[in-house]
Amino acid sequence: HSTATMVAGGAGTGKTLMGLHFIVAGILKGEPGVIVTFQENPQQLKAIAMSLGWDLEAMEKQGMLVHMYDSPVELQPDIHAAKVKAVVDRVKARRIMLDSLKDIEIATPNKVRYKDYIYSLVNQLKLQGVTTIVTNEIGELFGPFQLSEYGVSFVVDNVILLRYVELSGRIGRAINIMKVRGAPHSKDIRFFEITSDGIRINEVIQAQTGVLTGMPVFNNTYLNDNGFKELLNQSRNIMKILQGVEEMDINELANRTGFSPQDLLHELDNLKQQGMVITWERQNTTYYKATI
Repeated sequence: HSTATMVAGGAGTGKTLMGLHFIVAGILKGEPGVIVTFQENPQQLKAIAMSLGWDLEAMEKQGMLVHMYDSPVELQPDIHAAKVKAVVDRVKARRIMLDSLKDIEIATPNKVRYKDYIYSLVNQLKLQGVTTIVTNEIGELFGPFQLSEYGVSFVVDNVILLRYVELSGRIGRAINIMKVRGAPHSKDIRFFEITSDGIRINEVIQAQTGVLTGMPVFNNTYLNDNGFKELLNQSRNIMKILQGVEEMDINELANRTGFSPQDLLHELDNLKQQGMVITWERQNTTYYKATI
């Protein structure tokens, strides 16, 4: 309680959803909340929340939630900060989400004033006993990145990082706690997924290095233990067979490889995405052909 946490990540990684999850969890515990957004208007946010089973409109009618929305183009930081503090006092809010720092930065050409605004608002919320989540967009989806510009990350007590990860021909999401002020914390980097129930944290990513850049490097033990070598061999076998024929359907391919049709479809989809296999339909049957 009475702390500030930054959730940083690229576009679409789940920052706003994590903030929503935080607000809704508090309301379900009887803690009123305030949502402050600059991009997502109330209708958009309600639609997103409703898809996860969270009825924000009902929470507003119960007096447990207030959604403040201002366009970043029209934002006047000092006036806006006063409005936020007034709303927090009025509803006796215990939790607040500010989404996002990037929008406030864009609306504040004077970057010294921008830092002062964030510092003043976050510390005032702490003094009021409010637990705060602020989101911040990282421009780089992959590769080296900067958590926040102009040194704003020093204002918050905790930092959660969300990143895209390229893994075996797919894009996944990773989460890591980068900072917890004054307390020990897990250093694990874990997969997470967005489900119909919200955010679900999954297993630790067993990579040697490179996870937070989006391009993890795995050791041979991990590859063998998790079946990646087998998957690669499946792809090689499929390609060798398809290269020796004009075309082949899934049943013929299953007979030739000994793999189940379900496993083959999974591998063939990966090969199609890499441009190594093409398909066409004939008489309600899908045929596959190697392109190389």
